Amino acid sequence: MVWVGFLLFSSLYAFKLPILGNSSYWCLVLIFGSLLFVNNSFKQVQFLLRQKVFYFPIIILIFSALSSFLIPIIYQTYDISMFKTWVNNILAYMGISVLACILLTTTAKYQTIFSIVFKMLIIQAVIIWLMMAVPPLRDLIQYLTKDAANLERMGVYGGARGLGFTGFAAFSFSVLMGLLGLYMSFYFAEFKQNKSLMFKVILFFIAIIAGISAGRASIAGFALGLAFYYFTLGFRHYLTGMAKVLLYCIIIIVPIIFYIMSIPSLVDIVTSYYKYAFQFLHHYFYAGYVGNSSLDTLSSMYFPLTEQQILLGDGRYTGSDNRYYLHTDPGFMRFTLIFGFLPSMITYVGFLWVMFNYYLINKPYINNIGVLVLAIIGLSFIYHYKGELIMYNISYMKLIYFVFISCSILSIREKRKIKNKLELEGNN
Repeated sequence: MVWVGFLLFSSLYAFKLPILGNSSYWCLVLIFGSLLFVNNSFKQVQFLLRQKVFYFPIIILIFSALSSFLIPIIYQTYDISMFKTWVNNILAYMGISVLACILLTTTAKYQTIFSIVFKMLIIQAVIIWLMMAVPPLRDLIQYLTKDAANLERMGVYGGARGLGFTGFAAFSFSVLMGLLGLYMSFYFAEFKQNKSLMFKVILFFIAIIAGISAGRASIAGFALGLAFYYFTLGFRHYLTGMAKVLLYCIIIIVPIIFYIMSIPSLVDIVTSYYKYAFQFLHHYFYAGYVGNSSLDTLSSMYFPLTEQQILLGDGRYTGSDNRYYLHTDPGFMRFTLIFGFLPSMITYVGFLWVMFNYYLINKPYINNIGVLVLAIIGLSFIYHYKGELIMYNISYMKLIYFVFISCSILSIREKRKIKNKLELEGNN
């Protein structure tokens, strides 16, 4: 369990260490190497390879990889810079599937799967809080894990961003934290219903503050997760539950505010965090208008395309200045500009197909799995509106694969057990 947790953390957060380099690469070697010394892990892989569900993502990833390679060649742009990431996605999918198999050599419980994922969020959240509170620790971790470009980008936020034991920052980190936030609410709702509400509120508070530090986009994941949590409680408990949550938030926040106000260095960091996290409120109180520069910038990146660009794309991912082609960030725009309509739609429909099959397999055995799948689909398309994500963002997709491959193997086994039991009863 600890070994799997270490490998999952190293794989998801892709931190960079001196000499060792990117953790996602050496972690991939360790995952496949684990097959040699973790008992029965190879049998688990063999079992997975016999299941059709394993091949669904591979089909979509191979199609997208080939499209990103062949279309630029056909258009004679020869811009195959996207191809590398698709190949990395294929390797990442295989590695994370093997890791799921290794996990299942030690457990046969759905709860354990979500528990490990939940711990990935809490560990990272605690690290972010510590980095905000202890600047020397922040400087050390950033020096070890981040490159100069990331530090320069995040430096303008006065210590409120660029935190965490991870090699990436901004969009990639925020969407990962958002998905972890959604999984956390599912874990609380389905497996920890009897846990103290105060305990849940404290953890949620710690996690969402850390998530916003990673990026405001993470709020979408936490919001969907909170909606899911209260959906499972039912409307009757909604109002009383929210009243208790507000009361507990006051109990938690007021002492923290007094403590922060007593330490000037923390006041500066919290002020920077407030200006970033609640930018629209800051604009309203100090400048007299409500605005959000990132949303304004994003809306300007959606612009009219020609019919030929929409249908066939331009076969370009990067421009002559080595920045994104036409300087647009949204995933819908980037996919259209390199692929055109049809390959883009095949990728989107393929993602829906993969998620629908995960739902069908796990529906009889996991409560509310359909709502979770719908929430993940909705969250993914929301994030894709902001930046390229669907089937493409490696860490985000790893987290989806890890949970659903693990759950699917358990569900297929459970189905076989029931089938074998019925056959034995029929023979008797």
